[in-house]
Amino acid sequence: MPSWIWIQNVVFPLIGMGMGTFAMYAIYRTVNRHLDRRHDLRMAEGGAGPVADEVERLHQRMEVIEDQVSRVAELEERLEFAERLLAQQSDRHVLRGDN
Repeated sequence: MPSWIWIQNVVFPLIGMGMGTFAMYAIYRTVNRHLDRRHDLRMAEGGAGPVADEVERLHQRMEVIEDQVSRVAELEERLEFAERLLAQQSDRHVLRGDN
């Protein structure tokens, strides 16, 4: 096989594939940089828009729920205390025979 045929059928296609790969990599890097910049600008403008607003509202609702849970626990303690006082009072009346 003469060398010029080998160069034409093997070397040139390999060089073409290498150049195509390099071009695709350059395009990939350019698009990736553009998307990163756009993401950074959106985050600098105040979050990701409606998604960030929804997350903030959910955080606020969770805080309210946590406050209500602590209030319910406090009310349970007060109710138990009142029940103990009533039970002691009824025990005293039973012992004295005040029925």
